[in-house]
Amino acid sequence: MYILAVETTGPLCSVALLEKNKILAVRSSKEQKNHLKDLMPLIKDLLDSVQIHKSKLNYIAASIGPGSFTGIRIGVATARALAQVLDIPAVAVPTLDAFCCKPQARGGDYVACGIINARRGQVYGIIDGFMQGQACMLTDVIDVIKKEIIPRGLKVKFFGDGIDAYDRQIRDELEEGVFCFADETSRYQDAVSVGYLAFEKIEEGATVTASELLPDYMRKAEAQQKLEAGQLKI
Repeated sequence: MYILAVETTGPLCSVALLEKNKILAVRSSKEQKNHLKDLMPLIKDLLDSVQIHKSKLNYIAASIGPGSFTGIRIGVATARALAQVLDIPAVAVPTLDAFCCKPQARGGDYVACGIINARRGQVYGIIDGFMQGQACMLTDVIDVIKKEIIPRGLKVKFFGDGIDAYDRQIRDELEEGVFCFADETSRYQDAVSVGYLAFEKIEEGATVTASELLPDYMRKAEAQQKLEAGQLKI
């Protein structure tokens, strides 16, 4: 079983090839927000590196959001096209859930918490086993940590670019020693964690057709919100 995993919701585009739950190869763009230009060449280079033709792929997995609106569209559209052309199932992988599948997020007394910056004090957040992925205020995430996690004697490990945006606020709200930040090599979205979660979903039978693979923006774009509120001139 070969799974091609695609991640385009974060600053860097990445792809991974798995044989069941074993990583065979990974490729990542070197420039931020270059998804449209890099994605297809990365996939070709990935498959060429292990000498596996695209016709041998069994599943296409895509990170469906939340995250960069443009990045989500690029990744989902590419995955849909490949799944349709190759006539194979697709796997919809929620971006926040994939944070909890990072190897660096599992084990020990740390609970994984993914936060993606949604601006103005808002995040797309998840806490493994305690809060499902949702759009919320950072303070909502902090409240769950204080009320549900710390009293259990557990600690929190933060992932995502919300760390970059709200580093100071997190440090002010939480006592030292009850949390840590993932280092920059494992902090952001990546195709490897998408692939790991995709394998779990495949084992559960949770696949979709190409036409059923849809983005999950989790909220409307700021421009659309302003337009609907009458704050944007046409």
